[in-house]
Amino acid sequence: MSFDPFYVAGLVLLGLFAVLAIRTAMFRTRQIQVGAIDVPALDPDAPKRLSRALQFRTVTHRDPSQLDEEAYQDYRTYLRSAFPHVHDAMDRTVINEHSLLYCWEGSDPAADPVVLAAHYDVVPVDAPDQWDHGPFDGAIEDDYVYGRGALDDKASAVALFESMETLIRTGYTPRRTVYLAIGHDEEVGGDNGAKAIAEHLREAGVSPSVVIDEGGAITVGAVPDVSDPVALVGVAEKGYLSVEIRADGMGGHSSIPPEQTSIDVVTTAVQRLRDNPLRASLSGVTGQTLQFIAPEMGPAGKTAFANLWLLRGVITWALTKDPTTDAAIRTTTAPTILDAGVKDNVVPSTARAVVNFRIRPSESVQDVMDHVRSRLDGLPVTLHPQQQGEPTRVSPMDDEWFDLVQRTIREIADDVVVAPFLVPGTTDSRHYASISEHVYRFAPFRLTQDDKHRIHGINERIAVSCYERMITYYMQIVRNADALGVDLGSDGAVSRIPAAPEASTVEGE
Repeated sequence: MSFDPFYVAGLVLLGLFAVLAIRTAMFRTRQIQVGAIDVPALDPDAPKRLSRALQFRTVTHRDPSQLDEEAYQDYRTYLRSAFPHVHDAMDRTVINEHSLLYCWEGSDPAADPVVLAAHYDVVPVDAPDQWDHGPFDGAIEDDYVYGRGALDDKASAVALFESMETLIRTGYTPRRTVYLAIGHDEEVGGDNGAKAIAEHLREAGVSPSVVIDEGGAITVGAVPDVSDPVALVGVAEKGYLSVEIRADGMGGHSSIPPEQTSIDVVTTAVQRLRDNPLRASLSGVTGQTLQFIAPEMGPAGKTAFANLWLLRGVITWALTKDPTTDAAIRTTTAPTILDAGVKDNVVPSTARAVVNFRIRPSESVQDVMDHVRSRLDGLPVTLHPQQQGEPTRVSPMDDEWFDLVQRTIREIADDVVVAPFLVPGTTDSRHYASISEHVYRFAPFRLTQDDKHRIHGINERIAVSCYERMITYYMQIVRNADALGVDLGSDGAVSRIPAAPEASTVEGE
């Protein structure tokens, strides 16, 4: 008995299409459905208080002697006058002169506390004349508040105070103890700020149920084939390693150059590392990101990601072609310093380069060093590891605490798709991983393709509506955490908890 090969091929293709269609149909949304929430009315003067906070030049530097002590002190004094209820109701501890830890005692000592973290230091301004408004003027124009720190991260810090001030003023009493952890040196690593705060909490026996810090935002237009904004919640941070590559050779006059100069060796080494990056992979955090986002894509994207068993290689290859998505799926390799020579007619005897790696959580500093050594084997170079740090632990994405963050985001902005993601940079939150399993990095401001360049850049600003949403977000995190495991509605909604006095209804945007 013979079979027509075209008939057999047709059956195979038909079966393949059936499998693809069935798997796509079973690819369900991971988004939590929520309803309207009742929240205390916001003070209309809140943006003005943010404006004033942005006027303090709390610029951090690697060299502690450059820190403007008076500006830092004036900022902390301002917080006392701007938020009197917070300072009356919460215990305040100063850590290493400038960082702040506030404690609002909860009614249930058996309930693990919540830590809400932010930092109030900002990076220097290198082109103040290019700003539409002075970087430390705190100008409010066209419903935006301008100033260094409006996005990173003084707005979050002030919003924390604003949210707690509102809850206290309206008579709310937390069930869980609430800590506000406000660092002063995040922009230079947080060693004297967040790291010291975390150590203080650890020594006091505090084990937070959850830590909320900066890191992700509501991105607009950043994810292809998804029409809604995407709220990216950082569940881990990449590690980092900088390696100095040094070559020493024969110098001399440039008119009679040696066969191989130190510059030749170093540039060859750098190019080898660039041409041979560490392996890309859809596993780990990025794989989970796709599982949350892909069901919200159009038919083509949804079908592709629902069938990774077949298309994983093609999708991985496609993602490596864009620098942003490539950084999400691999340890990146970036030459950052190249140094050689003193005069145009002198062949330098020494050349050096520094290559920076941002390490995904499935790899380590040692893995990267092994990779560098193997790729540069045979070249006459010496390797000197410099600044380094391991990737953070990955916070759970499938339990009640991630669900709480996701629910809260959708309650205050119900038009967004929420997904976990891997933070490519570093924040203060890495210091809290030692005291809490659940560390999530998110602040609910909307970040357009234009606005992302304003972080650490020119005309940094935040929309008034985003700032107000941020205040509501922090209030709702506290309220939802208090309700967790106590009295959920029939559909699991925690938004049915009693509203504080003077409440108003806010629909998700």
